[in-house]
Amino acid sequence: MKKWTLVLLAVAVLVVAAATVFWPRSEDDSLAVPDRVCSDVFAGDEIVPLLQGGSGDLESSTVRGFPGNRERSSTPACELGVKGRSVAFRVEYPSYRGNPREMKKERAYVAQLGIAYGGYNEISGTVILEIPCPTRENSETSLFLNVGASMAREGEKGGRAKLADLTGYAARTLARKVYKCKGAEKLPEGPVHIEKGEGVR
Repeated sequence: MKKWTLVLLAVAVLVVAAATVFWPRSEDDSLAVPDRVCSDVFAGDEIVPLLQGGSGDLESSTVRGFPGNRERSSTPACELGVKGRSVAFRVEYPSYRGNPREMKKERAYVAQLGIAYGGYNEISGTVILEIPCPTRENSETSLFLNVGASMAREGEKGGRAKLADLTGYAARTLARKVYKCKGAEKLPEGPVHIEKGEGVR
């Protein structure tokens, strides 16, 4: 009996050891994402869903002083990546707002978040969103936000939905907390809504 007990204990130890070595880690366990990213503008947790499937430490690059200053910056950008996955943000400052009806006619996919309109490009895996952000001098000015992810570009399952979630979060964060756009409270919670347009772009 004592011999069988020792055999069973040995088998149990081997099973536990094998599970430790071969049991796959969750996708999130393989990622090393800090609490804040992109010059502390965005929460790291918001980026993680679009980095799933990748691994390793996060590499981050910001250019032109992201998130920038509307009066002095020229297209500030932030790029994030782990092995096998990447996410990028870019902000531009057009001098006037586009026409949502024209966007729908021109684009294959239209994106909308309340008062903000834009499009989705499935080839590049990016959402382009024009966010009204009037100034004292110009009531028609806006922010032009571009958010892209390799998961969406490569057609990964759920990639577009995750990108829509991230773009909604990024738009609200930039408009409310960074640029403090008048009317930013009108941007609803939740993802950017993407639907078929009438164009081919």
